[in-house]
Amino acid sequence: MAGRKKGKGRVILKWSIFIIVAVVISIAAISIFSQKPPVEIIEAARKAIAEARKAEADVYSIDELAAAEIKWQLAMDEWKTNNDKNPIFRDYEISLNSATEAITLAKEAKVKSIRVKAELHEYIKNSIKSLRISLRYIESVKEILPLNHSVRKRVTPVLLKLDEAESAYKRDDLVTARNIIDSINQSIEKLKDNTADILDNYFKNYPEWIRLNEEMKQWSKTHSSVSLVVDKFSRKCIVYKSGKKNREFDVELGINWLGDKVQKGDRATPEGKYTITVKKSGRNTIYYKALLINFPNAEDRRRFNHQKSAGNISRNALIGGSIEIHGGGGKGIDWTDGCVALTNRDMDNLYALCSVGTPVAIVGSLTPLDKLLNSPQEIK
Repeated sequence: MAGRKKGKGRVILKWSIFIIVAVVISIAAISIFSQKPPVEIIEAARKAIAEARKAEADVYSIDELAAAEIKWQLAMDEWKTNNDKNPIFRDYEISLNSATEAITLAKEAKVKSIRVKAELHEYIKNSIKSLRISLRYIESVKEILPLNHSVRKRVTPVLLKLDEAESAYKRDDLVTARNIIDSINQSIEKLKDNTADILDNYFKNYPEWIRLNEEMKQWSKTHSSVSLVVDKFSRKCIVYKSGKKNREFDVELGINWLGDKVQKGDRATPEGKYTITVKKSGRNTIYYKALLINFPNAEDRRRFNHQKSAGNISRNALIGGSIEIHGGGGKGIDWTDGCVALTNRDMDNLYALCSVGTPVAIVGSLTPLDKLLNSPQEIK
């Protein structure tokens, strides 16, 4: 009996030892073969992505940041999946590799974002400077164009847009600033070219204007009398007497004074050589006093008929007439239908100096274009 109990005890002891050994071996195996969760590197990837975002990679390096975030999310998903497995079967290799790639991509995104932002900052700064220079030219031209000229209407919206771009630039909203600049850049360049073409084409007549001015001066000297020159750009009526400048009066012109008169109703002040044909006063004029000139003359008619034949104006168009130098001015703007207006006080003086037959030259400008644009503030 005692022998049986001893045998049974030995069996139990053996199995107990076996179980203990098995447990120890299992623990050792788990310790040896199971992988450590890549918590630290996943956290490092998260921080790298946060640093990239801080550097505005979500604005300036979108693709690289998105790739880093995808890799980080994959690392997180793999980590969570393996955490649910038996420790001995866990495999964090994909999670580890993804987190490592996420760190690399996040760093690349940060570097690229800093570089792109710096380049964009410089581009916007230079663009604003360049566009301001172009607009200064356009503004100087605008100041010497008729009030209703299309250039004036087109400049204001562009100026407002450029101000918006500069405000966005100052608050570091570079993307908005760039988008605005890109939207107006072409418009400003076209406007600049357009204004340059308008004046360049107009000032092709400058040599003729200077010639007419000299002719009026010489006529007054030869005849020991008075001649007049109306300078449209300076808004002046110059009185020559015996070859010298005697008086100068401020004038106001037709609303569409830039360029020669083409037809009736265009509200343009004509250009050319004329003479005073009638002196009006009292009931004969609604403008206090007036000096009627012989528009249209033979040259005006020739040019008008040519324009009609070329189809540049309607076949039903009329040439117009009744162009005067008259009173009623002093409004501070160009307002007439094509006449030249003075204040009543100045008209009294001019009226007294002139006679029927007094020659009058109406010219675009006696000042060259480059000088006008360099000193826009001196132009009325």
